[in-house]
Amino acid sequence: MAVMVARGRRERRSRCAPATSVVSGIMESLQTFLEPGRRALARDGTLLPRDEQHDASPGAALLVVDLEMSGPSPREHEVIDVGGVLATVGAGFPEQESWGARVRPLHIGTANVGALKVAGYSARKWRDAVPLEEAFGRLAELGEGATIAGWGIGGDMAFLAESARRTGTPWPFADVAIDVQLIARRLLGRDEVDRFNLGHVADRLGIGRLGEHTALADAYATYDVLVKLAERAGLGGGP
Repeated sequence: MAVMVARGRRERRSRCAPATSVVSGIMESLQTFLEPGRRALARDGTLLPRDEQHDASPGAALLVVDLEMSGPSPREHEVIDVGGVLATVGAGFPEQESWGARVRPLHIGTANVGALKVAGYSARKWRDAVPLEEAFGRLAELGEGATIAGWGIGGDMAFLAESARRTGTPWPFADVAIDVQLIARRLLGRDEVDRFNLGHVADRLGIGRLGEHTALADAYATYDVLVKLAERAGLGGGP
């Protein structure tokens, strides 16, 4: 009887092995797909120079983030809108959860007029905005340990790292980030995309915007572009 049980266990392991192998193969393919956009981070969340990259790989989840700011300088200006889409690192990057909020600026007098116009800022629209501490805390809770992803992530990563510093929060995300724009540059030819801003690429891939321009709408546009690119690479979530 013991021999039969042992053989049964071996047979079950044998039957499961192909499925395990398939999952392992998919994860390896996903890591290869993400590699062109991989950027290593310092412990405080700042992007490391290209010649100081480490070998960390994206983990089990991506937090696709977009920020709107009151200007270009992380030390002088502020995050005024934030949005994030949490997705599993798996075939098709299944969405788990999303969240967005307007953030209350403390020094609107130092804001760049052009940046406020892009964000659609007005005192009326921002009447119910939340403090940075609350917004960053909620984003950290949503994506704790996840890999930050975004479109042209240099500015967003600088402001996220500065937000962690201002709120006294240890960097809550992974020590690697993914720039989806770099993946798009690798996979899309100039015959179909002649410029690599988010709106143009999303439009060429048949992705519609979510109405009013917000950080969450752009986070979703970036997420949708990532999913479309994965489909092109044979890593979609369909049957």
